[in-house]
Formats: sequence, C-alpha cells, structure tokens
Amino acid sequence: MNVQFENRSDEACELRLRFIDEVGDTRPTVEVGPSTVEFRPRESSGVLRRDLDPGVFLLGVPGNQSARAEIDALVISEGIVPAGEHQADLRLEVLEGDGTAAAAQLPLRLILQSMPRAQVNIAGSAGAFGSGSSVETVDFGVAESGATKRVFVQVRANAESTLSVRSAHRGVMRHVEMGEAGTEVAYQLELDGEPVDLTRDWMRLVDPPRTLAGVSLPLDFTLGPIQGQMSGRYEDLLTIDVWPN
Repeated sequence: MNVQFENRSDEACELRLRFIDEVGDTRPTVEVGPSTVEFRPRESSGVLRRDLDPGVFLLGVPGNQSARAEIDALVISEGIVPAGEHQADLRLEVLEGDGTAAAAQLPLRLILQSMPRAQVNIAGSAGAFGSGSSVETVDFGVAESGATKRVFVQVRANAESTLSVRSAHRGVMRHVEMGEAGTEVAYQLELDGEPVDLTRDWMRLVDPPRTLAGVSLPLDFTLGPIQGQMSGRYEDLLTIDVWPN
C-alpha cells in the first residue's frame, strides 16, 4: 500500500498512522478469512514501526515537501488458505503528533484470493505431507502368493479434490523382457481400506484438512497367486494424480 502525504507548512511534521477496525481499535494484524495478515513498513520507505505501540507507524514529512508511506500486508499464519476470495475492511487513521487528525480516515479493503490447488506425494511411512522417504518403486523381492506391501498417499489441498489411480497393465505385472507374450502376476490394491479397481481409471473424492500436513492414506498392495509363472522381473506402472474440483 502506498499513500502520498504533502506538508504545506514550513515546519517538518511527524505523522502517526494506524489501521483501525469499525469500533476504532488499532489492528496490528487482521484476520482475512482463515489467515492472519500483518502490516509491516517497506524497507525502502521512511515509515517506522513503534515496537512499544503495536500497529502504529511513524512517518516524517519535511516542510513544504511530500513523503510516501509504503506499507506491506503479509500473511503470517501457517496453513492452507481455502480456495476462494476472502476479505476484511479497515480504515487508515492519520494523526499529528498531538493526536489531532491530519487527514480524513481512508477506507481500506483487504482481499485475499486463493486459487484451488492440490498436491500428492507417495511416502514410505505415514506423516505430514512430504515426510518419510519418497517412494518411486514398491519392490516385493521374490514373489510369494499373498505377499503385501504398504506405502502412503499424502494429499494436501485447499478444496475438495479428486484422486485418481491408473494401472498401465490394468492390475497385473508383466514380464519385463517378454511383455504381453510372457506370463503375468496379478495383484490387488486398496486405498485407505477401499478396493481400487485397476481394470479402469479409478477415482475417489478426497477432502483433506486445510493444513500443511494434509492427510496420509495407506495404500496396500497384495500379490495374487504365484503358480508357474516364468522366472524374471515383473512390473506395472501406477499413475496417481490429484486435482481440485
């Protein structure tokens, strides 16, 4: 925010600036939707912040000159801002050193816009988003009927979202060298206890808490029968995606 002040007197003056709410209380911070916004003077400006008087800013204006107050509004609260537009109304009060009004109060509307966003991460253990070692390969080693593996699908989003799972070979692992001409190893998949139909592009709604941690969903793999398959390495490629609705 930039506000230009002009001093038409021969003497320098010091202005006291403060943001106030509808009842006239000083607001060093303000809630805009679920986020906390703090006002801070821009480093390049001559505005000073009074540590003993939170929310009050000082600006010196030389005689017969002008000065510009440059103040930034910064989001200081951690967390995920829900998608949408959030706003708060304040007024800027300008006082002289003796407490008299130096100018009419200026109305101010803060608008915080948050675009819908969603992210997904695959981890080897449950936890906050991005925690635990990242998983790119789920390796069963030597295949055995009914063998299981578990990883975690970590999701964070600022809106209800859709999570999709797609199997390149529609729920089977194919022999790496022989491909379709070789034998196959079937497997089952469950996401948070819900069976995933790998014969199609599978989708479900997710609505994680609006936090940086998001939600961690267990993803369980179970091998099917191992009976007479060719020796060698078998693979399938899973594509897991998420997008906001």
